[in-house]
Amino acid sequence: MGVVASESKSHPLRSFHMLKFPVTQRLALAVLALGLTALPAFAQAPGPDVIVGSIPNVSTYTAVGAINAYAIGTDSCNIGTQPLLWQASTSDHPVISQNLYRHANGRFEQVGMSWLKHGFTALAQSLCAPCQNPGTGSLLGVNCSDPYSSGLNGSQGGLGPRFEVNATTGIFPYPFTSPAYSGTIARRLQVATTDVNPTTNPGALYCVEAQYITRDDAAAGNKNNNASWRNCSFTTAANNPMSLSGSTIQQQAAIMSWAVNSTGVTYTTYDDPQGGRFIVGERHSVIAGGFHHEYAVFNMNSDRSGGSFTVNMPVGFTNSNIGFHDVAYHSGEPWDGTDWASTVASNGIVWATTPYATNPNANALRWSTLYNFRFDSPQTPTGFSIGLFKPAPCNTTPFTWNTGYTIAPSAPYTFENIYATGTVGPTTDDSAVTANLGFSFQFYGNLYTQMQVSSNGYLAIPGQNATSYTNTSLPNAAAPNGTVCGYWCDLNPGIAGSGGIRYQTVGVAPNRRFVVHYNGVYRFGTTQPENIQIILEETGKIYLTCTATTTGGSAGTRGIENQTGTSAALVSFNSAGSMVANTTKRIDPSAGIPYSAGLTVTGNGTPNTFINIALSGAVNTQYLPCIVAVDVTNGPVAFPGLGTFDLGFTPSMFFIAPPGTTLDACRFWGLTIPTGAGIPPGLTLYMQAVVLDLAAPNGQFHISTPATFQS
Repeated sequence: MGVVASESKSHPLRSFHMLKFPVTQRLALAVLALGLTALPAFAQAPGPDVIVGSIPNVSTYTAVGAINAYAIGTDSCNIGTQPLLWQASTSDHPVISQNLYRHANGRFEQVGMSWLKHGFTALAQSLCAPCQNPGTGSLLGVNCSDPYSSGLNGSQGGLGPRFEVNATTGIFPYPFTSPAYSGTIARRLQVATTDVNPTTNPGALYCVEAQYITRDDAAAGNKNNNASWRNCSFTTAANNPMSLSGSTIQQQAAIMSWAVNSTGVTYTTYDDPQGGRFIVGERHSVIAGGFHHEYAVFNMNSDRSGGSFTVNMPVGFTNSNIGFHDVAYHSGEPWDGTDWASTVASNGIVWATTPYATNPNANALRWSTLYNFRFDSPQTPTGFSIGLFKPAPCNTTPFTWNTGYTIAPSAPYTFENIYATGTVGPTTDDSAVTANLGFSFQFYGNLYTQMQVSSNGYLAIPGQNATSYTNTSLPNAAAPNGTVCGYWCDLNPGIAGSGGIRYQTVGVAPNRRFVVHYNGVYRFGTTQPENIQIILEETGKIYLTCTATTTGGSAGTRGIENQTGTSAALVSFNSAGSMVANTTKRIDPSAGIPYSAGLTVTGNGTPNTFINIALSGAVNTQYLPCIVAVDVTNGPVAFPGLGTFDLGFTPSMFFIAPPGTTLDACRFWGLTIPTGAGIPPGLTLYMQAVVLDLAAPNGQFHISTPATFQS
């Protein structure tokens, strides 16, 4: 995915990062034009899509020592096309963060944060648009809004910690952790009195921000518009009461307000490989002897979090006044608050927290949090990058090798909202582009990391014809073969007025998805649009989604075909009424791990022995999942008498070494199985190590070399 920075191994900055991820998408946003008015009418995104429609009110609480406490109200709106889950008794409801920011002397900093309000019942009001009432408080209906007053959002018993929430996926446990608390400031939006007292902050400007996180909104790809902000101010009265001003700026993180109040601010967004988003703001101002360089980095929803921040400079640069600023966690959040250390190399400055391997609770830049980095220099920066804190997630999902497919009798509507962010696909008649999937996809027994995206509504494996406009029934030995047909027909994105084609990889391993969206593309010689998606899931599942259609399936082929045109799973072929808007056909791979020659271990009854399985491989070489299978026969059957051998998988048992950048990407080189009382005498375990490797012929499996099995 081109996410590792391109410096050589001898780069002086390399020693401060395990991985560095350059920020490459530069957005010079004209936020000044927004002023302080609400955003205009929105376009509905497919699926549920919750936003903060309004921050209507605020509560001020009695300070404790030098800490003030506040709460802000939030009116949420579902601007998507499907109801949003709002189930109080499960983890399928939103959580709401509250943050406070200060703008002073051209600098934008976070000075306060709260725990998370857990949603409990959705009303059916119409703040953002006329509500389509779902008739239940367990759903926020399409266009409906739900108000939470500042009193509710400040109710301490309903506030849970941030550390339990994966903001990338919207997944969190329920009930949430709720340790004992006391006093008026616990769990609420806390800020140091000196940070908001007008006497100690002359001329400072402030704004508050609220952000919603929830699973189905994230799954629909709509999590990046869930924060909104509003200006606020404080007085010198007791507890420094907060008051709100201006309008709520919807669907914008508060960092965007920096450019409203300071000139010269530019922004860059970075989406990590698992789909979490960072926004980096920077401002470079002229001072005596050079420039002051100011950076604000906001982690909107990256669960992997930020572990380092690097500013690249010309070799031999000079610097002074290096600074860092974070925000204080509180009320029992487990995270260490130690400031990031800075290190100066000949060609840049690195700020970094303690590595994850040393302390998983180190002071990483976690979601809904903003950190600052600054310094002075006569020279100007040449770029910057974010280093991720948490390692890539390991794949613990049982891996299956498939050679056949079945069409699911029913499947929920599945749509990924990628059209605004995806890469542009083919743009002319009968054309194709080759796209990287971002993962290895199993298709009829082979592994693929690329697919050709055809303008005519299908995907083809590399080397096949991807420009055919004459569709056929499947299977068919004639080319093209090795295809996934969302709606194979003569489409022409080059017609004036026709929609376009985009593709993008979304999600988190091991459930990433490669999505191709044909967005209202006209059929050749007509102005009849077809709106479809093809989704290849890392699990091997294939989704053929119809969002809108004018032909209803009467003019195209839907289904998949193998590489030789001898096997297929056909959904429909030129069948009127077979394709319906807002429906999905899912094609599932058949399961099974083929057995190859194995090595055996025969028990001798000796207690407290181990079976050691060591898998070798070249360091820094990418490997696909390694499967170690163990059973008592030469075939995949269950054996309930294994006792302590049971690793929790059936049939038999097996362990899957997760894929990654290197064989030990998840800190695993081998597997040790304790035998407890020992393998019973005469019982033979048939064991095999199967490495799925693109270097093998046709992507076939093979025994790893060398591998040792011993007891």
